[in-house]
Amino acid sequence: MPPSPATAVDAFRVVTRTTGDVSGLASLVADGRLHADDVVAVTGKIEGWEPGDTTRAESDRAMRRFLLEHGTRTAAQVEQVPMAFSAGVGTILTPHLVVYTRTLAEPAADGAPRLAIGTARSEVIRPEWVGTPRVVELNADAVRAAAADACLRPEDVEFVVGKSYYPTPDEMAAARAAGLAAPDVDDETMFRLGCGSAALGVGVAAEGMRMPHADEIGRPGTLWSGRAAMSVNPWEGTGGPGPQSQLTALGNLAGAGGRLRVGHAVFDDVLDVAAVPRALARAGVEVGPGPLTPELSSRIVAAYIKFDWPLSGVLRGRPQVVADPAYRRTFRSVVAGAFAAALQDTLIWVSAGAVQQGPPGGGTLALVVDVS
Repeated sequence: MPPSPATAVDAFRVVTRTTGDVSGLASLVADGRLHADDVVAVTGKIEGWEPGDTTRAESDRAMRRFLLEHGTRTAAQVEQVPMAFSAGVGTILTPHLVVYTRTLAEPAADGAPRLAIGTARSEVIRPEWVGTPRVVELNADAVRAAAADACLRPEDVEFVVGKSYYPTPDEMAAARAAGLAAPDVDDETMFRLGCGSAALGVGVAAEGMRMPHADEIGRPGTLWSGRAAMSVNPWEGTGGPGPQSQLTALGNLAGAGGRLRVGHAVFDDVLDVAAVPRALARAGVEVGPGPLTPELSSRIVAAYIKFDWPLSGVLRGRPQVVADPAYRRTFRSVVAGAFAAALQDTLIWVSAGAVQQGPPGGGTLALVVDVS
């Protein structure tokens, strides 16, 4: 059921010059265009490319300080705002923020659906649960809660952006030392278990996927979500009292107000940039083949891409030199360049490691577009 009175979601996209830069948002507040208390979710593509960098946590804290300084909410209330920052700009990408607001409004005059947004946090995720269906279910419950917050049915969720937790080797060792059944796996496997659990939670809640077995989590195969861009990081002490998933669900709701809609698509590999018009079609905007026109490009207010490398080392039948230590970092730049050319823009949220998010070696895409 649509909310009464109707709500409208808006999105403000601003370029950032340095880690934690919120000057563009401060200008919007000064101009009266943005009200900090209306902000319900934040995403950001930010700098940071060295192992162990702290740019995600720095950006998160800077954004929460901004909301406290320019609004009236308490620190505890601001802590509940989900924020998903992806580090590593991949050469061509431009660091930026997308800030979502939700306000009361009249339904869209044309009667067509408009963007709805909902947010939620999972329960605390414990190290000994990693790689088990319990974590998938916790993430699925959070997706259902976010859908309810948006007044959407779970199956009407078009896309979920967020971040989940995966424990460090030290945290796993401490759990085992305490007599808990925490798996003893390497960091790469731990990442894939965390990422897969987050993605499959979206699939279970929003796509009718069956609950996976433990041996299906974090492993390429038949189970994957086409509606998720979920990143995982060790707990960074931001956005809540403990290690939880924090996520934002986007969908299109009849009776909502505003100017935006969202559409998603999956892509088979980095060359499948035809996913852009497929996602726009889901948002109700039909475009022809080829790069977007300047007018259409200017109407994209948020772009999300989650990708994985060709796990077989083969791209459309042709081998890749995966033994090159620079291969993965370079591949991010390739993804960024391919989709920036299709979108005719460099303000794109691109995140690697799409474990069980899109087909193996491919990924997921979502576009939020102005349809006014």
